[in-house]
Amino acid sequence: MLTILNKIKISIVLLLSFNLYTFSSASANTVFSATQNCVATPSIHKLDNLGAVKLEVGARYPILQGNKPTHPEWYLLRIETANPPKRWVRNNCGNVSSSDIEINSDNNKSCNIANQADSYVFAVSWQPAFCESKPEKPECATTDASAYQASQFSLHGLWPNKESCGIDYGYCGDVKAKPANFCDYPQVNMSSIIRNQLGVVMPSVSSSSCLERHEWYKHGTCQSDLHDQYFEKASNLVHQFNESGISDFMKSHINRKISLDDFRTVLDSSLGTGASTHIRLGCKNGLLVDIYVNLPAEIKPDAKPKDLIFRAPPMPTDKSCESGFRIDAIGQDFFNKRTIF
Repeated sequence: MLTILNKIKISIVLLLSFNLYTFSSASANTVFSATQNCVATPSIHKLDNLGAVKLEVGARYPILQGNKPTHPEWYLLRIETANPPKRWVRNNCGNVSSSDIEINSDNNKSCNIANQADSYVFAVSWQPAFCESKPEKPECATTDASAYQASQFSLHGLWPNKESCGIDYGYCGDVKAKPANFCDYPQVNMSSIIRNQLGVVMPSVSSSSCLERHEWYKHGTCQSDLHDQYFEKASNLVHQFNESGISDFMKSHINRKISLDDFRTVLDSSLGTGASTHIRLGCKNGLLVDIYVNLPAEIKPDAKPKDLIFRAPPMPTDKSCESGFRIDAIGQDFFNKRTIF
């Protein structure tokens, strides 16, 4: 005879299995468009990578299921070239394109309606490290150590964020999806003054590889500022961030390895005690590439990150930098040349 406790356990297992089956069936016609070269693992729990399989940026993969009926953190994809072909990837490695999956309880459509942001993410990149894995980008041809991006963080973006949408709040204007190439977006009609200012802090602009178009059509259309106001505000934040003392630290530690705790101390001393809890770092191959800062929903044109950051929610940590990182020098070709630390 089954005990009452065992019956309850069996019922729970059956219920969870049913929910997973339901989600899997609903996802049959959905695809995952990769935006990062993330590892694709056969097992969420082991996190191994048989065959060294990674997503190809821009490729689309059929979704077989998610690890949760709603707000999945992982998706199971079918990657035909992999063995085994069923692979799990994190949800932040790409975008889901389907009306079958409800990403949030408000209905998926509310994730592309403007002026519903409850916070912002301000993203900056250390361009030398970014260019180690993207050497084909036109802006990565610069090797001048006196260039702005050699010793200052560059603007990646200023992203309105709606918590219930996760990473899927965007494309609130007429453009509803990312094209194959950023330059396939329509042009952004900025004034020449703002475009010149933006070209300093966002090297893609001066190199005509069109990142500003992607940033506007995916993120800028989800807030109320016009083109010039939006990009001027973002440019101002980059300058304020660099001038806080962070870029001085980076310049004085190029070619050196930094511990995560030491860099958190730098962030706290530059932006205020506890600021590092509102910041996520992104590392790749042992190099610091990105910094993501949570900011509140209201950002005035002349606002400074250190005055905004404590009005925003904390930022989840990222394990990619937990063992520390090196600060790359421009034009160093880090992965092919011996570096002195």
